[in-house]
Amino acid sequence: MNINDRYSAAEPPPDDTADSRERASRLYVHEAGWRISIKRGSVREFCYVMAPDQDYYHRLVDGEIYLHQADERICLSCAVRRGIIAYEPRRLRDEPPIFLVDAGELPLYVPGVDDL
Repeated sequence: MNINDRYSAAEPPPDDTADSRERASRLYVHEAGWRISIKRGSVREFCYVMAPDQDYYHRLVDGEIYLHQADERICLSCAVRRGIIAYEPRRLRDEPPIFLVDAGELPLYVPGVDDL
């Protein structure tokens, strides 16, 4: 809002394209055991991880989405840095097929000899 209590008609930042919005619209939690909650109320709760260049635990803000597991609470940006959350789903590994065939046990057909 501006000084006249009206919303400004500012354009979105240049990197806010449809492609970047679509890529960032889905989050994936790759570690089991984490739950997602929304911080509500005025109870002081802190993120379990210190942000870079900070020597303190930052506070979770009312309405903020965070992950929790037991006593551990982590904001989304720290969860992304720690590798708990990703913007891409896990891909299947490209492993070659494994054939469990033992050539010594296969019967060998020899034309002319085994026809009898």
